[in-house]
Amino acid sequence: MSDFDILVGHIEDCLDFERLLRDVRAVLGVDLREMPPGSRRFWGELGDHRIYVNDEFAVNGIDDPAEPYKSHPYEVIVDAVDDAEGRTLANLLYDTLKRSGDYRLILLEEGAFVGSTHFPEKEW
Repeated sequence: MSDFDILVGHIEDCLDFERLLRDVRAVLGVDLREMPPGSRRFWGELGDHRIYVNDEFAVNGIDDPAEPYKSHPYEVIVDAVDDAEGRTLANLLYDTLKRSGDYRLILLEEGAFVGSTHFPEKEW
């Protein structure tokens, strides 16, 4: 059982959290629900796996985050029961968001650096 995290920032100022939610829903086909209402924390189930999407700094009241979190304020988590399936879901989402060209992304597996659209591995 592994967690796959995608730290998400955006290239254009016009992109927002709601756009990320729409994109995650479209790519994974998952129904995301805000829990509790007004929290800016969303989750859904995809088979045995859970998908979480958070506006991390709004949720936790962090005023001045350090990098890379400052430029990546959103987080998508694939909480996978099966590592291979979780990796496939995380890679699908990462690759699709990357192809859009609208996001800055960092992919992590169990907190370890896997890849990024721009952030150097040696700085992780």
